[in-house]
Amino acid sequence: MIRLDKITKQNGRQLVFIEASAALQRGEKVGLVGPNGAGKTTLFRMIIGQEQPDEGQVAADRGITIGYFSQDVGEMSGRSVVTEVMDGAGPVSAVAAELAELGAALADPDRADEMDALIERYGEVQARFEELDGYALEGRAREVLDGLSFSQEMMDGDVGALSGGWKMRVALARILLMRPDVMLLDEPSNHLDLESLIWLESFLKAYDGALLMTSHDREFMNRIVTKVIEIDGGALTTFSGDFAFYEGQRKLNEAQQ
Repeated sequence: MIRLDKITKQNGRQLVFIEASAALQRGEKVGLVGPNGAGKTTLFRMIIGQEQPDEGQVAADRGITIGYFSQDVGEMSGRSVVTEVMDGAGPVSAVAAELAELGAALADPDRADEMDALIERYGEVQARFEELDGYALEGRAREVLDGLSFSQEMMDGDVGALSGGWKMRVALARILLMRPDVMLLDEPSNHLDLESLIWLESFLKAYDGALLMTSHDREFMNRIVTKVIEIDGGALTTFSGDFAFYEGQRKLNEAQQ
């Protein structure tokens, strides 16, 4: 699905990658490990096209969808939490937004002379919303938010009123609801309480796409991943096993040197 072929990348004076290669296949759950500053975020950004390698190639299968959760959630305000989460779900989010606008217009007495046109358009947009399974989408959005410990009151409240940690959960919920072909998760376990962590683990285990994730919670990672890609000294090394297997192999390699 995604291939990194002999990539070289320099950030300032630091050589982050030197002819490094790795691959992410359909259905794989992979842990990305390495010391702070080794290039984990740079790797994610190259996969989604926000950065380019200086040499080599990052290739993805045609038509695949990629969802990226980072620690930089951006600006969120002016709408409900559940609407913010649904906004990450592709075309249906734009249809949902228009449906909400039309609903408000129909209730506006100052637009009574437009009523016939508004009713006709509302019918068209509502049909499209149903065709895209929009009503079920809102239900799924609320399920994901519930799993991440949001109350119903919080779901319907202004996303702008949330703290930074809760906005992180909103950003994570957007990616989970999207269910892309490939999920890139940079520290998804940050800011989560134990119940949310247990729910997220269950969700990711059941997810049938390809997953590449970092986490300082090694136990959490160990229970999810079946393969580890290590960044070390500009190289990418792949270990076929969980995080515990990777640690064992590392110790073995160090003992042999």
